[in-house]
Amino acid sequence: MTPWILHLSDPHLGQGHKLDDDKDQLEGQPDLETSQRVFERTLKTLSGFVSKHGAPEVVVVSGDLTYRNSRTGFERFVKLLTEDHAVLPKDHSRIVVVPGNHDVDWDEKPGAPARYADFLEATRDIGCVTPLLDGVDFDPTSGKLSGGPSTHHVQTGDFLVVPFNSSNYCGVLTNQRDSKSEDEWRKELAPLGDRAEELMEEIRRGRQVDMARISRSQIEALGEYFARQGLSTDHDPDQRLRIAVLHHQLLPISTREERKPYESLVDLGLVRETLRDYEFGLVLHGHKHESGIYWDTVTPAADQFGGRFRRILIISSPGDFQVKGPTMRAILSAQAPSARNISVFTFGGAGANRVHPDILSEQVVPLWTGSGGCDVKDEATISASGAHVGYSRLRSLFSLRDTRPQQNLVCEIDDPSDAGELPPDYPTAMENPQAWFSDLVSWWQKDRSELVQLGLTSFNHGERIRRRWGDQIDRAIRILGAREGSSRALVTLVAPRETGRYEADERSLETGSFPAFVLAEFSLSERDGKLLLDCVGYFRKQEMQFWWPVNLAELALLQKEVRDGLKDEIGIGRIVTFAAIALWEDDLPRVAVPILDRLLETPGRLMDMALSVAFPDADLEVARDDWVQTLVDLKGNGRPQPPRPHAGTSELHENVSRLQGVKPDAKLAPIVDLLEELRDQYATYPPGNDPPVSAVKVMIKRVEKLEGAVSAALGLED
Repeated sequence: MTPWILHLSDPHLGQGHKLDDDKDQLEGQPDLETSQRVFERTLKTLSGFVSKHGAPEVVVVSGDLTYRNSRTGFERFVKLLTEDHAVLPKDHSRIVVVPGNHDVDWDEKPGAPARYADFLEATRDIGCVTPLLDGVDFDPTSGKLSGGPSTHHVQTGDFLVVPFNSSNYCGVLTNQRDSKSEDEWRKELAPLGDRAEELMEEIRRGRQVDMARISRSQIEALGEYFARQGLSTDHDPDQRLRIAVLHHQLLPISTREERKPYESLVDLGLVRETLRDYEFGLVLHGHKHESGIYWDTVTPAADQFGGRFRRILIISSPGDFQVKGPTMRAILSAQAPSARNISVFTFGGAGANRVHPDILSEQVVPLWTGSGGCDVKDEATISASGAHVGYSRLRSLFSLRDTRPQQNLVCEIDDPSDAGELPPDYPTAMENPQAWFSDLVSWWQKDRSELVQLGLTSFNHGERIRRRWGDQIDRAIRILGAREGSSRALVTLVAPRETGRYEADERSLETGSFPAFVLAEFSLSERDGKLLLDCVGYFRKQEMQFWWPVNLAELALLQKEVRDGLKDEIGIGRIVTFAAIALWEDDLPRVAVPILDRLLETPGRLMDMALSVAFPDADLEVARDDWVQTLVDLKGNGRPQPPRPHAGTSELHENVSRLQGVKPDAKLAPIVDLLEELRDQYATYPPGNDPPVSAVKVMIKRVEKLEGAVSAALGLED
């Protein structure tokens, strides 16, 4: 199940705003349609969403549970949480609630515990998570925590949700509209007798303002709270999505004019920079009863045009409970944590006839673009700290594109030190995927390949780089050693005479060699006081799901070899790949040479495989692993066209046949027969001549039988 969050806001329980046509009211109508009824009915319909996606990991309520601090509304909220709801968790510690301007007592001063008494009774007292509250959880002057036991965040495997209190100053008295103090007014109104107190209350109400503010002391207390809880104030090593919850909006979310004083957060700059510095990726709020999703780009005040910036996704809850109108949202997190896409479902208000949720829209947002340096457009750039993060972001990019090809795709990897390790989200069914990956990368960089010599494949990259036109790596080292700033350290894998450049080679327009990997460039650059070796690989076409990690690992090997040939003080820099056409295939490309053929490159390995089934007690663990990997590979890992080795199958068949005469008591006969059948079938369908589905089924069935025969010979059967 995909982890998700339910976002609710502004239900104003206890008020029950009427939705029916009020031109002709029915006397005694018990089923009057109200916003409260629509809110509660919509919640019940979400049971269908829960049955498909599982229960939400966290429920967020971003304020205004009630109307004007109505106790009836708070009681209704408590009752709602105790009812049998499929969507609202019984464990209230997974429910995050922040106070709205309607949830605090305006007659109490900011920072007074009594200001939050009813709100806390309806939330914190029944186990809900609430924000750090001024005067309750910390000293309003110093920001020092009071040391209470309450928890002010929710942490799951995917989310870190932190609530903020923006309502402490709602209803605060100000002298902006009146220069007289309260005592001066009382003295002046004293002659009016009984009317004086009534007028004094009117003056007081006139001086009240609905101010949205997150106090500096709350932010200071948050830092201390994070330290106490062992939470990092910025980078989360577990890459949880950091979500801030507050009641008030950060920026305008509609074209409606706002003429009310203090409509927005009065310390918005401080709040936005706090969200950036704590690396929040998502902000959920309510208050305006307007539906909105947008990016907020936050930069340091003194460095607007450069430096460290962050794009934070802001989601405003609709909070307007009309039938068929947007009411509440589900936020689903998908893809790897380092490259997270989120799906935002907006639910319509349920009418009396609805039993299933009315999904008005589903939007997919690439949250991973928020850290800067990433953009999702036709000429995309993926920037990442390492190879594995870059691969995760590629997966997320192509999931947004429904795997459609992408033109001019640039992937920039700052630190390629993990390029030699298979990404954890790489799709493979190999028994030992890292060994398979390392062998494949190594084969593509061999300077002399037996498979090329035998004509089983036209080339590999290493042969072109090191032998066909001389040792180009040595040449790159010599060029950079002589001229540090040179851009001439190029390694090319294509020569014009192979591609139909000359009239005499016209036929090579059809038959010439056109490697997808065209060239690599090495250059030296200085960053942060260090001299680094960068590498850029250009690909006329590149398959990204299966092949990009292999290509990156190849470039990392070449980069290290060039660096090792230069001065000791030169470090490894970034690797950049440029794909003129980037593809995302569901099938491992056929250029992935079958394992059984690649084993020809290492003398003796195919003979050891034969010996392992003839002499199962011999110490031939590597050969047994080769059998496992080979059989998994031959089954195709669910690919429509499984690999079809040629020379490797023949040699393995010959080796096992020879040993059958030497060791007649071994269980070799079925292995010999099945290898012979597979050899003949593979020969019938050489590269470029794909067998029909019926023939593929026969191949897979024979491989499965071979797997059983090998297990029997090795004594591994149940």
